[in-house]
Amino acid sequence: MRPRWIMSPKEIGILDANAEALGADMDALMITAAEHLANALEGAPKPIWILCGPGNNGGDGFRLANMLENCYVVATHDKQKTALAQRARDAWKGITHSVESLPDNAPATIVDCLLGAGSYGQPRGQILRLMESIPGRPMVLACDMPTGCGSGISFNAFRTVTYEAPKSNMVDAKGQLLPEVGDVFVAPVGWPVGTLDPGPGDLLRYPHPKEGQIKGDRGRVLIIGGGPYHGAPILAGMAAARMGVDLVHVAMPSKAAARAKWPSELIQEEMIDSEYISDVTKLVRRCMTGRGVQAMVIGPGMGDNPESMEAVRMLIQATPNIPKVIDAEAIKALEGWPEGLLGVVTPHQKELENWIGTLDAVPDLVAGSGEGRVVIRTGAEDIIIGAGGRGGIGKGGNPRMSMGGTGDLLAGCIGGLLGLGLSPWGAARLGVHLMRVAGELAGDEMGPGMVADDIPPYLSRALITGPVLLRQPEGEDPSSS
Repeated sequence: MRPRWIMSPKEIGILDANAEALGADMDALMITAAEHLANALEGAPKPIWILCGPGNNGGDGFRLANMLENCYVVATHDKQKTALAQRARDAWKGITHSVESLPDNAPATIVDCLLGAGSYGQPRGQILRLMESIPGRPMVLACDMPTGCGSGISFNAFRTVTYEAPKSNMVDAKGQLLPEVGDVFVAPVGWPVGTLDPGPGDLLRYPHPKEGQIKGDRGRVLIIGGGPYHGAPILAGMAAARMGVDLVHVAMPSKAAARAKWPSELIQEEMIDSEYISDVTKLVRRCMTGRGVQAMVIGPGMGDNPESMEAVRMLIQATPNIPKVIDAEAIKALEGWPEGLLGVVTPHQKELENWIGTLDAVPDLVAGSGEGRVVIRTGAEDIIIGAGGRGGIGKGGNPRMSMGGTGDLLAGCIGGLLGLGLSPWGAARLGVHLMRVAGELAGDEMGPGMVADDIPPYLSRALITGPVLLRQPEGEDPSSS
């Protein structure tokens, strides 16, 4: 089994959606989760109270109740917020107590199924009322994570059964487990093979437009490349634009710019250079003035002139707070991972070998960066490696995507997503997924004669293609209910 990294609550939701898209029986997964809780309760003193919140964490509690001979169920709400959790509640045939009508027998053990990893902040409302109403000092078994973990108002568990991977809510800034989680058991629930790879669930990362936005609110991206080639920066720019970023600027030497066919969606950024990129002082000023740019893509069609390589290094050094995609020939400018580089590097196999040797060198290269450093070894399968064990493999698409230009499109996709505010890790995963889906859609319609220029419109379609909910529900913080 591939190692699991410490995951945020949002990422767990994304991977659950991937699992569902791959055909996972979500009810069966919830039952498996409850079985792990039941095993952890072996020998626990009785009476046992199971505290059920309104979400799927509460659903785990209801499934658990059916597995125990004697227990008391206390629910904070009259019904569950998800269909999955409600089915679990409906399957419970025993008595469900409320905050206003607690069981008569004080608990020796409680199972905390109130909020779990999807919550944040201090518990409030009915959740807090129930926590404050628990009589005595019972042992606490936490489902997924203790309610209120890290907030200052929390259960202190003797053990936490967490599912599939450790959660970011459970650790401090140094990555050390918080004391309230107790002993931690990471329990598999049966995610299908491929759940950890980029998939439809990653669409949940996408920030959809909001009412009242004005030009520039959804980011500005700068593409820097060209010289020997003029088509590559244009392809990258069109892919970035199709991600829904507001403004895409493309900078290339003047002779390359004169050869290019400029789509109306792209803004030409004039350069002093004529043959190849060397003087980027104007671009640096452009990046740092006004609203600046929110992301950069460096390398498509650039060539490997030594002065261009020095220009790449200057851009990285002078703009450390702007996330970047380093692609194509620009990778030759890198020595290891340059200080100040936040973003994604996208080498194919030969470029990777010339840069750092092998994939085995990547984990040390990106270590300690959280979601801020990512390497994608592009190819028939895109291998994604981030810090702390993060990883995934991009599969599928269309065999025709081996043609020239698809690497430029991928770089532009990721750059556009960075411009929208996604982390390098999130942008890399979603960009890989979108390119694979777009390639498949374009290939189905265009056939074996498909070219790179055919793909950008299908990137827009890829954003609304998949068997999962694409817009996250706009609900309250579950801890407030």
